[in-house]
Amino acid sequence: MIAGLPPGGLRRIRDCRHVRGPGLPLASAALRRIIAVRPAGREDRVAAERSGKVVRLKPVAAAEPSAAPVASTPGPDPRTAAAGAVHPLLERQLLEAADAAGRLQLRELLAIVSQQYRTFESERLSLETVMRLASDEATAMSQQLERENAVRLQAILDHVKDGIVSCDHLGRIESMNRTAERFFGLRQGDVLAETLDRLLPDLARQGDVGQVLEDLATALENTHFDLAAHEMVARHRCGDNMPAEILVSKMLIRKRPSYIICIRDTAERSRAEEALRDSEARNRVLVENAPEAVLVIDVDANRFVDCNGNAATFLGITRDELLRLGPDDVSPSQQSDGTSSAEFGRQQMERALAGDSPVFEWLYRGTDGHEIPCEVRFVRLPSSRGRLIRASVLDITDRKRAELIAAGERRAFEKIASSEPLVVALSSITDVVERVLPDAICCIRLLDAARGVLTHAAGASLPREYTALMDGVPAEIRFGSCAAAIVLRRQIIVPDIAKDALWEHRREAALRAGLRACWSTPISGGDGQLLGTFAIYLRRTGMPSRRDLDLVGRMVQLVRIAIERRRGEDALRESEAQYRGLFENVVEGVYQVTLDGKLLSANPALVHMLGYQSLEELHAVGSTGALYAEPTQRQQLIERLLRDGRIVDAEYEIRRRDGTLITVSDNARLTRDARGEPIGFEGTISDITERKRAEQRLFEEKERAEVTLQSIADAVITTDRAGIIDYQNPVAAKLTGWTDAEARGRAAAEVVRFIVEAGGEPIGDPLSRVLSGGAAETLADQTVLVSRRGTEVPIQATIAPIRDRLGQTAGAVMVFSDVSRERRMKRLLSYQAAHDALTGLINRREFEHRLNAALASARDNPEVRHALVYVDLDQFKVVNDTCGHPAGDQLLRQVTGLLQTRVRANDVLARLGGDEFGVLLEHCTPEQALRIADSLRQAICDLRFSWDGNVLQIGASIGIVEINSDTESVATLLSAADIACYSAKDGGRNRVQVYDAASASARHREMRWLARLTSARDEDRFDIVFQPIVRVAGSGATPPHYELLLRLRDENGATVLPSEFIPAAERYSMMPSLDRWVVSKVLRDLVPSRRACAGPAPFTLAVNLSGTTISDPTFLEFLIEALEAHDPVPGALCFEVTETAAITNLGHASYLMRELTSRGCHIALDDFGSGLSSFNYLRTLPVHYLKIDGQFVRNVASDPVDRSMVEAIVQIGRAIGIETVAERVETPEVLETLRQIGVGYAQGYLCGAPAPLSEFPHRC
Repeated sequence: MIAGLPPGGLRRIRDCRHVRGPGLPLASAALRRIIAVRPAGREDRVAAERSGKVVRLKPVAAAEPSAAPVASTPGPDPRTAAAGAVHPLLERQLLEAADAAGRLQLRELLAIVSQQYRTFESERLSLETVMRLASDEATAMSQQLERENAVRLQAILDHVKDGIVSCDHLGRIESMNRTAERFFGLRQGDVLAETLDRLLPDLARQGDVGQVLEDLATALENTHFDLAAHEMVARHRCGDNMPAEILVSKMLIRKRPSYIICIRDTAERSRAEEALRDSEARNRVLVENAPEAVLVIDVDANRFVDCNGNAATFLGITRDELLRLGPDDVSPSQQSDGTSSAEFGRQQMERALAGDSPVFEWLYRGTDGHEIPCEVRFVRLPSSRGRLIRASVLDITDRKRAELIAAGERRAFEKIASSEPLVVALSSITDVVERVLPDAICCIRLLDAARGVLTHAAGASLPREYTALMDGVPAEIRFGSCAAAIVLRRQIIVPDIAKDALWEHRREAALRAGLRACWSTPISGGDGQLLGTFAIYLRRTGMPSRRDLDLVGRMVQLVRIAIERRRGEDALRESEAQYRGLFENVVEGVYQVTLDGKLLSANPALVHMLGYQSLEELHAVGSTGALYAEPTQRQQLIERLLRDGRIVDAEYEIRRRDGTLITVSDNARLTRDARGEPIGFEGTISDITERKRAEQRLFEEKERAEVTLQSIADAVITTDRAGIIDYQNPVAAKLTGWTDAEARGRAAAEVVRFIVEAGGEPIGDPLSRVLSGGAAETLADQTVLVSRRGTEVPIQATIAPIRDRLGQTAGAVMVFSDVSRERRMKRLLSYQAAHDALTGLINRREFEHRLNAALASARDNPEVRHALVYVDLDQFKVVNDTCGHPAGDQLLRQVTGLLQTRVRANDVLARLGGDEFGVLLEHCTPEQALRIADSLRQAICDLRFSWDGNVLQIGASIGIVEINSDTESVATLLSAADIACYSAKDGGRNRVQVYDAASASARHREMRWLARLTSARDEDRFDIVFQPIVRVAGSGATPPHYELLLRLRDENGATVLPSEFIPAAERYSMMPSLDRWVVSKVLRDLVPSRRACAGPAPFTLAVNLSGTTISDPTFLEFLIEALEAHDPVPGALCFEVTETAAITNLGHASYLMRELTSRGCHIALDDFGSGLSSFNYLRTLPVHYLKIDGQFVRNVASDPVDRSMVEAIVQIGRAIGIETVAERVETPEVLETLRQIGVGYAQGYLCGAPAPLSEFPHRC
């Protein structure tokens, strides 16, 4: 709609579009009527806004459509018509549609109006869009603000110190903040919709939870906030009760009442309050128990507001009475120096309030009126109630008294030292007492021992009549306290003269003089001689206090000093009379001389010393400067005298009358005149010429000794008779860590500290023993020197006395040397003697010592029982033979480590030899021992030993023997353990066997073989049989081969096979002796010597050597001597050694084989293949034959494994150039198979049974 057009106006304008020419004015006229407008009313704008249209103008009157046309007369100018009430927009549109003549062009007007409508519509749509966006943005911003406010509020609530819980009107929990969650140990979700009494159980005890909250939140002054906190018990999730404080507030949320509960943990506050109370209590205890009186002064009120118990005691009133007073009430009006107490007190208070801590002296007045000197310290106290000052008051009565006594003593000493008459000095002492004790009268009397009376010496305060009466009083028992003190030689205290019997003869005189009490003390000299008495009189009755007695004691000492000094001076005057005689007869030369050298006096000794006949002759020399060998010496002496006032032991040379020089020692002092000016010197001279010559000789000897001591390798220290070091040589300085200068003058015990090597205990004081006893002492071998730096040095030490000319001990000399290397070597040898080198365990010897100790403890206490565990490894020989000695050694180390982890800390583990271990289980029952032994067995059984890619398993046979009071000896014990272990092996190995009689009897049977073998050897019941070894394959003629076998004839002549007696012979080391017998017999009876047979050997005899024989170092010596003595034909003798024995004793075996082959003997490895050893050993052993073990030969024809083993051995032997011999060939099939394989020789019953030597086909 065009702004300002009335309804129907636009249609009328459109109807005018077809009017041409003359119709324009008509249209103009109609338009003029249409646009007669007025401003639109409010109702029009409201209606237009509701319909979506904008109405700004309203026509005054609308022309009817049927109105008659008006005359076509020129109308008014459109610009003029529109100038008045036309809307500005319509006015502009009309102006734009008018032509230059001012006529309105309707088409232009319609186009403009249509364009305006389109603009209005576009603006309207844009406005709607903007309004909608603005509305949406405002809504979003409002929601975002609400969310941010909620988050911010929640963050605030989560970080407040109080827990906040909201509940509905029934007390059901609706929310809780993080602090509440932490406080109760619960999450919000855990308690939603539950009543608040779950968290605060006290609420349920008070009634309905909702009602209780309502009561707690009752409005105060028209508010719904509970302003008072309530203490309650809160319950933690774990059930613990916690002290808490709550505040409840009520508010309406969505028109429903809700409660906000603030919960505060008061545990920390309770602890703080308790700590505060404890602190206050401690402070109160400290204040109450402080040695000084403590008062708190309110400066403004000028009164005391607090005090401790000492303050009330100090002032002699109760605490309540004291707190009603002020400082002025307990102080005199003036202090001792005349200043006003009130003014001086205010000044000190102002200083304290200003931050200072003044300390000053003060007089307090007690309840009895006497004044107490004190030291007061003011400190300002922080307080919100006013200005408070803490006053610490210390009673200094004793200090003042001590100062008074010290001043009096000082005056008395001045009198004593001034050489004034004795009465003056003694009067100064009585004056001290009367100053300290104002109500006392002091008196000193001296004892005249010759007459037995006491004479008055000092005491001017006594009445003259009484003094005169008591002067010369007899020193007898009833003549007063002083006389009684002399007689009884002790202090006499008489508190009441009127009643005391000691005053019987002088009581009336004392009472007339007004004296009521007397305390008398005897005065004794340094030699115990009585000198007199010291008495204190009182005009009242009374006993002395401890302080009074102390004062008396000090004064008595002063009196003693004064009397003895005076007597000493008297004695000095007497001695002066004797001085001249001494001067004339003294041995030393005495002289007096002026500074310019004039001799004033000299005694005869000096005249004679210088070789003169008389003093006058010496005076004739003139100046004493002529006597000095060096004139400058006298000047130097005078300079020293002027500087120091004296010289001591000044040594120089002077010239005698005959011109010879003597050495003298001069002791002189400077003499002065009355004005103190030096005028000369006097002294004594001693002729020390002979002494100096002796000292020179001694010095030369000492130098020689010094050079000697400096160069020796031992440490040397010398001491005087008090044990103080006066010398040490460089070696001693190096070992002790003290230089010679540092060590000199110190006690030897400080520099040289000896301890015992084992345990570190100090070694007494050997030096003191030597100095006191006079005998030399050698310290034990286990002595260690601890140096200054704390290092320990093993030493050997000897301490000897040094004697003077009279044979008395003048000191001592300590000589010690570092034996660290020797001690280490000794320890190493001791360790090696007691330990196994391979495993580090103790060896058999040390183990037997431990067994002896255990056996002794069992014998001493029958209730004590121990156990011996004997461990023998099974299949260890297999590992040794298969993998070699290094593998066996490593296996033993692993087994050692395994056993160490299984035994107890106090058990003893040892390697007894080979693959045998022993364990001593102390304080162990057989049942416990069996469990421990089985654990050892199981651990060894579980061990998997890996070596060069092979994993091997071993076992252990273990024997157990109980050690008790019935055990006979260590040998019996070890034998029983061996028997039990042997029984375990016989029982199938890898077992634990406890020693019993049955196993013992079996072992004993074997041991009986030892006796039988010994008797058989002695009775020549051993026989040798031979068995042929035949050629199977190969070419060339060879001499026949035979193996010699050992047989035993028993006591009845029956033949005993080797399998019955050889094991016993090997176990008990009899095989070396049997092998010696066999070798000797063979060489003597069978083997041809080169002397008897010039050609090649007609046969070869094989002799077996056992493993124990190879290990015997003496056997090889025997064998070489026997071979050299017999000189057998080369190739006639072959020695067989088992493969296992050779590998086990490879070093011995290799050396033995080389020695034998070098002497024309052959070597055969017997039972080859049984040990499964590495063939590499064949490269190092000079072997001629490999005797294949019979276990592979017996089934070689039927067992492919055995055949393969034999073929492998044959191939190895052929490759190395060693012949092979098959044992136990008993069937033709076996022999044929061996021939096919290529075995060189065969031996067995198929080839020939063993036969006695009587059937041997060859004889030399």
